Parts: sequence; C-alpha cells; structure tokens
Amino acid sequence: MTSGTGILIFLVLMMFSLVVVSFVNRAQTRNRLIRQKSAQIRRRLEELEEVCSSIEPLLESSLIPKLINEEILDLIRSLEQLTPNDSTLDIKRANANEEAANFSSGNRSQPLYRIQNSDAAIARTKYYLTEAARVVRRHQAHGRLDATEMDSYIRELSWAHLMTEVVTHVSQGHKAVNRNQPMAAYGYYRKAQHLLMHSQLRDERRHRFIKAISDMLKGKRLAIGSDLMPEVEFNPTSKPDFINSGISLSDLNQLTDEIYKEP
Repeated sequence: MTSGTGILIFLVLMMFSLVVVSFVNRAQTRNRLIRQKSAQIRRRLEELEEVCSSIEPLLESSLIPKLINEEILDLIRSLEQLTPNDSTLDIKRANANEEAANFSSGNRSQPLYRIQNSDAAIARTKYYLTEAARVVRRHQAHGRLDATEMDSYIRELSWAHLMTEVVTHVSQGHKAVNRNQPMAAYGYYRKAQHLLMHSQLRDERRHRFIKAISDMLKGKRLAIGSDLMPEVEFNPTSKPDFINSGISLSDLNQLTDEIYKEP
C-alpha cells in the first residue's frame, strides 16, 4: 500500500466518522427537542384538564368545558405524534372522549356549585376562569367560534368570576346567621352586595341579586332565591336581628339609599 493510498483511506475513515458523529448529534438533538416539546405539551394538557374539571361546577352550561375538552383532545393527538409508544395517552384520550360525549349530551358530572372554602380557593378559581377565557379567545382567533359566540362565553365566564366571590360571601353570612352571629352575617352580606354594586357587568341578575340581599338585611326574606343561588345548603331557618345586635338603623337606611341609587 502506497502512502497516498493510506492517506486516502485515512481521509475516508475520517469523513465517515464525521458523518456518523453528525448523524448521532442530529438524532440526539432531535430526541431532546421532542422530549422538551412533549414535556411542554404535557404540562399544558394537565393544566387544561384541571381547568376543565374546576370550572364545570362554576358555569350554568357545559359549552365552555366542552370547548376546553376539544383543546385537550388536540393536545393528546399532538403528543401521540411525538411519542407514539406512550401508553398513558390511550387512557387520557379515552377519558377526554368520554367527557366529550357527556358534554355533547348535556350531562353534567358536577352540579352548579360556586361556594369556595377560603380566599385562596377563590383566587385559584378566578385563575381557572381567566385561563378558560384565554382558551375561548384563542378558539375565536383560530376561526372555531364567531365573535357573537365568543362574547356570550366571555359574559358567562365574567358572571361566574363575580358569583364565585359573591356566593361564597353570602354563604358565609348564612353560616353566621345559623351561629346566631348577626353582626358577622351583616358584614358578609354587605361585602357581597358591595361586589355586586361595583361590578360593571350588564346583567339583570346582578340587580335582582342586589335587591335580594337588601330584602335579607331588612328582614323581608331569609335567603337568595334558588334561581339566583341554588347553593341552598346553608340557608338560615330564622331571621337575624340586625338592629338589636348593635348595627344602627342609620346604617341600614344608608344601605337602602345606596341600593336605590343603583342604575
């Protein structure tokens, strides 16, 4: 073998090694990118699953959870393309398909229930509703919803956002009445009414809710009507005595004046 032949073989081997190394590097880079993308999609999938299950009891219809479930199915399909051997996706797809069937048939897995057990729970619930609104707007941007449908969904989410806090405060007021703590009840009812009166939502239910709380404070009714607040488990069975508990009549009269200034 001549020296020239040896050099040529060496160069060929070196080129082959470089090609192999380049191929391996590209494969590793591709696998790393797939893992990163899969992890990102999986995090979003788990977040939307939590949002979907959390907002269902806050809304009167299942249209918005149905919309979110459609996005969940889209993410599952994306993951199946990236990681076709992941058997856990079969379970997620089956669960999402079952939810889709329930939403399409109008079946609810959870009844309407907006009472939260803490301020942290209220904040978390509002976050889920805000995330749901982002999904709605994204669907409209992609042409899956028209502007009218989007506006209707956003109004429903806005109402749920307000009611989560209002209904929780009213229920806390009911609990205080049942404990014979009228001053605490008064504070909770006033806080709920303050939220309603300062909301910018144009919804006739808001005005009816304000009036219902006014009637409760004036002793004309025990609780909110079930058409506005079906969460009746804490409804009082007797009227609180706000006057004799230390709340002045002028405070109650001032409250009444404020209510009737409401447009």
